[in-house]
Amino acid sequence: MSFDIRETRLRNDYQRVRDLANRSEFIHIVRTEGEPPEKYLIRYTCRGVEGISGANQPIYREQHEVTIYLHAEYPLKQPQLKWITPIFHPNIHITGAVCIGAWWPAKTLDELLLTLGEMVQYKNYEPRDPMNSKAAAWAIQRKSLFPIDRRELKGQSVADLIVIRDEESDDLGIKFG
Repeated sequence: MSFDIRETRLRNDYQRVRDLANRSEFIHIVRTEGEPPEKYLIRYTCRGVEGISGANQPIYREQHEVTIYLHAEYPLKQPQLKWITPIFHPNIHITGAVCIGAWWPAKTLDELLLTLGEMVQYKNYEPRDPMNSKAAAWAIQRKSLFPIDRRELKGQSVADLIVIRDEESDDLGIKFG
């Protein structure tokens, strides 16, 4: 019975990830494995930091790839994540391992993808609990550079088009923009 629950969760996550990728200019599903998918290769096409120069200046990269494995204990435990392109971030180890902070089973895969993308953009970083101490020290001294990329990752959904108006022009007060 638990397999059916997990399979339903995997199918729902896959649908949500596809919806996100269809809305977003910056999040792409490169490859999946399994039916429903248990492994993903995700590409972000937004600005991030690949490394730093000898003068401590950021070396930017516009394309980033991460693998996601939804192991047998997912969603009770966080997925296995690994960056496969170079990335310089306080919460990403040089081996590609990622610290995403707190995980809870209700967190969906599309929400995780947004979290990871915001890490690339330096909208999401925690230098006080680093996996990469060199990146943490660099980030603390250069807060004015962040975020590296200010663009919104999620794209626009149907829900984003609904606007609740204050004036009483119709019965429900809902306007589609």
